[in-house]
Amino acid sequence: MRNGNFENYTVEEILQTFGAEARTFLRENRIDRSHLRLADACAAASISPDEFLAQLEAGMRRAADRTATQNIAQYV
Repeated sequence: MRNGNFENYTVEEILQTFGAEARTFLRENRIDRSHLRLADACAAASISPDEFLAQLEAGMRRAADRTATQNIAQYV
């Protein structure tokens, strides 16, 4: 799935939009905080923007699942 909107965001805007989870994936892919477009920063790190965004989405879903599981366990 191509998502042209987020590819045109700067790395800094991605951090502001997605927060700490994005910081983790940016660090893993060796992408520095900058005013480069995400597409350009990903190209420099040899990863496609789609792959980066898919990893970010999967990580955010896992974190949400963990939180939900912890909340359920707390009330059981």
